[in-house]
Amino acid sequence: MFAYFRRHPALWLVALAVLVLAAGSKLLDVRSSGRSAATAAVPASDQAADQQTAPSATPGFGPIIAPPALTPIPGRPSPTATLTPPPTNTLAKSPTAQPTVTATPGVTGTPLPTLRSDVMGIQLNPNTSLEGFDTNVWLAGRLGVKWIKLQFSWKLLEPQQGVLSDTFYAYRIFVQHATQQGFKVMISIVKAPDWARTSQEEDGPPRDPQDLANFITRILSEIRVDLYGNSYFSGIEVWNEPNLRREWNGGTLGGAEYMRLFDTAYNAIRAGEGGGSVTVVTAGLAPTGINDGVTAIDDREFLRQMYQAGLANPAYQNIAIGAHPYGAANPPDTLCCANPSRGYDDHPSWFFLNTIQDYHTIMEQAGDTSRQLWATEFGWGTYDGFTTSAGEPAPPPDDPPYFQWLNQDQQANYILRAFVIGQGLPYMGPMILWNLDFSSQDYVDQRDPRAAYALLRGGIDPLRPAFNLLENAPKQRSS
Repeated sequence: MFAYFRRHPALWLVALAVLVLAAGSKLLDVRSSGRSAATAAVPASDQAADQQTAPSATPGFGPIIAPPALTPIPGRPSPTATLTPPPTNTLAKSPTAQPTVTATPGVTGTPLPTLRSDVMGIQLNPNTSLEGFDTNVWLAGRLGVKWIKLQFSWKLLEPQQGVLSDTFYAYRIFVQHATQQGFKVMISIVKAPDWARTSQEEDGPPRDPQDLANFITRILSEIRVDLYGNSYFSGIEVWNEPNLRREWNGGTLGGAEYMRLFDTAYNAIRAGEGGGSVTVVTAGLAPTGINDGVTAIDDREFLRQMYQAGLANPAYQNIAIGAHPYGAANPPDTLCCANPSRGYDDHPSWFFLNTIQDYHTIMEQAGDTSRQLWATEFGWGTYDGFTTSAGEPAPPPDDPPYFQWLNQDQQANYILRAFVIGQGLPYMGPMILWNLDFSSQDYVDQRDPRAAYALLRGGIDPLRPAFNLLENAPKQRSS
């Protein structure tokens, strides 16, 4: 037979063409079946169980066109929950679409500052379909940020001890997908499940920190590592705002008690699969202006307590200090408290720059001069530009009142200026903007405060001015 082909070489080309067509057909079959298996979504029952999710399972801004196929991770198969239907005002991913940029007063005609993408990030709502998440990852790419943050609600992901929910396996796909798209992923682990707590009121820590350690070990082993042995997580933030009773109910409110949890979590991360590559971040503290020891402990005092309990210990390697430097309605470059008049302008807690500077001073006083401060949440909120389902201007929540004091253009300018300020400080690391998409129509109609901070809105034009301004700011991208 081979002698025959040697005498008739043109037949080799015919045979080769047949083989290529057969392989191509097989590949299409595999990609089609793989995509069907990957269209997992967060189950609606799990969304309803988490008090931090939207009133109904409709977050997101529509599907994208031809999402890239995902590489499956060894382990449990992906869940097969029904996809969340997209809302009617879809934002489709199109390779040919050009963004419509709204001019922002105050910067028109002025060259925008160049920002470093490697220390910019944004938090996404993970309680959505794969298509919705993929759209939001694409939008994050348009913003030019390098980091994506997700909150992992422990009570949602391990509702029964030792049993991970289908929602976790949807999140696993999200984390891997974002990493495959070139993003660094940070998660914050929060909200112990009822079976691990001493109280079922509000949210709080586990009675035994080892339960959290076991959960961390499990999720690291489930999500696995990349080809280089590094975790798919680039950062893990241990808890959220533990200086508030509503986040620490059932435990002793104080920096020393939090450090017990942090120490156990830190060691579990380091011992977990790929955990050596993860930056461990202390919980971002809530700037409150309250220091009664019951409702809250002032964030500056709480940070001092953390250092008194051993935070500066050099045994903690590759860690960062978390902060939530919100600014209420105050400009990011303004310091407290020159002309207090209307509230939320009479205490350093309400000023972005005061919070950053105060934390750095506390770090220096504790001899912690080599670690960075990471803003794991920050932003400015306004309901300006939102409409109700009936098409009327959406009223903001009654509290806090400062949502009524800013318009969308101020929000956009403040966010941009905050990134510029932070990137000019050598002790600042990544800054994660809160948030992209906690603003579906349900959030807005129910006057949810989280929607005020979002960069997306409903309607024909879903991009708020802050999105447009950040997208068009030049970026210095890391290799």
